[in-house]
Amino acid sequence: MRVAICDDNQQDIERIRRYTLRMIDYAVEYAFYTRPEELLRECADAEQKPDMYILDIEMPGMDGLAVAKQIRETDPKALLVFLTSYTKYMPSVFEVVTFDFIPKPISEERLRVLFEKAGTYLNLTNQSFSFSYRRVRYSLKFDEILYLEKRGRQAIIHTKKMKYQSNMNLNEIWEKLDERMFAAVHGSFIVNLKHVHSVSSGMVMLTDGTELGVTRGYRKELTEKHIAFVQGGM
Repeated sequence: MRVAICDDNQQDIERIRRYTLRMIDYAVEYAFYTRPEELLRECADAEQKPDMYILDIEMPGMDGLAVAKQIRETDPKALLVFLTSYTKYMPSVFEVVTFDFIPKPISEERLRVLFEKAGTYLNLTNQSFSFSYRRVRYSLKFDEILYLEKRGRQAIIHTKKMKYQSNMNLNEIWEKLDERMFAAVHGSFIVNLKHVHSVSSGMVMLTDGTELGVTRGYRKELTEKHIAFVQGGM
C-alpha cells in the first residue's frame, strides 16, 4: 500500500509515522508532506500514485477538501481520508468520495482500524468475478465493474468500456460479490461502492456520470458504509 500524508502539524505527522510503522504488518510505502502544493505536484507526476491520501482538512491556504478535489480529477480510485477535529466538515465532502475520517487527537487504535479497512478494501479490488453467456466465459476484476442491472431473468454487467450479459440473475450474482464493495440499489441494481461519486435525493451519481435511481433505505445503507456523505445528512 502506498500512502501519502499531508499535514502542516509536524506532531501529527510524527504520531502517524510512529504508530503505523510499529503496528502495520504488511508493506506500506509512506510519503510525508507539509505543503499541499508539493503533494499535488509530486503525486501528479508519479508513475505509481498513492493508494491512499491522508489529508488535514484544516490546513492554511489550501485546505484538505480543495486538495482532495484536485486529486479526484486525476486519480478517481484513490482512498481519501481526512484528519479533522470537527464533524461540521462532513456535509462539505459530498462532492468528494471519502473513505473515512480520523478525529483528532489521533489515536493508535483509530489508525490501526483505518489501515486494516484500507488494506481489505484494496485487496477486494484485485478479486475477479467470473460468469458465462452463451457458452463464452468471462472474467472481470471487481474494480472494473461499475454496476449490475436486472434485465428480465438475467443481469447486465456494466463496465466503463462495454456491457456484458450474464446467464445468472442478479440474486445469483449478489451471492458471489463482496458486500463491503457492492451494495444493492432499488432492488434493480448492484452498484460498486468504489465508483460512487455522490448521493443526492433519490439518486446515486457514479464517477463516470451515470445516474441510478435509489430509495431512501438504500441511501442510508451507502452512508453507513462510509463511502459517500451527502449535504444535509440522510
